[in-house]
Amino acid sequence: MKTYDKGDRIPVRAQQMWLILTAQAVLKPDGDYEEGAGWSGWGRGIISYGGLAIQMGMNPKAGVTFSRHLGLLGFYCQQEELPPLNAIAVNDKTGIPGYGVVETEGFKKDQKKVWKEPWFSYRPPSIKALRDVYDKHIAVRD
Repeated sequence: MKTYDKGDRIPVRAQQMWLILTAQAVLKPDGDYEEGAGWSGWGRGIISYGGLAIQMGMNPKAGVTFSRHLGLLGFYCQQEELPPLNAIAVNDKTGIPGYGVVETEGFKKDQKKVWKEPWFSYRPPSIKALRDVYDKHIAVRD
C-alpha cells in the first residue's frame, strides 16, 4: 500500500490535504471528542495549519509551509467551479486563512459554502490534475 511520505512533491501532499479538508468540511469535528486529535479549536469545520500538519503525520510547525499546497487546492476548486476548500484551513493564532488562500466572496462566506458542498460525492483530484494546476498557477510564481 502506498502512503504519503516526507519529501512528496506539492501536488501529492495537496491530494492528501484534499482528503483531510473534505472530511473536515463534511464531518465538522471540533476536537472535543478526542484529546490530542489535532483539530483546530477554532470551531466546527475549521482546521488550523498546525492541525492539518498533525493529520498529515507531520510536526505542527510544518503548517507554516502550506501556502502553496493550499493555494493549489484553491485554484483547483476555482477551475472545477467548487467553493474554495482551502478557506477552512486557518492560521493557528489568528483563526483566519493566511497567504495563498484563494477566495471568492471573502473567507467567511466561502467557509459557509464549503460546509454546504457534498464533498464526499466527488472523487479526489488525481495527482496529475493537481500537477497541471500547479504548473499553470503556482510554478510560474516560484
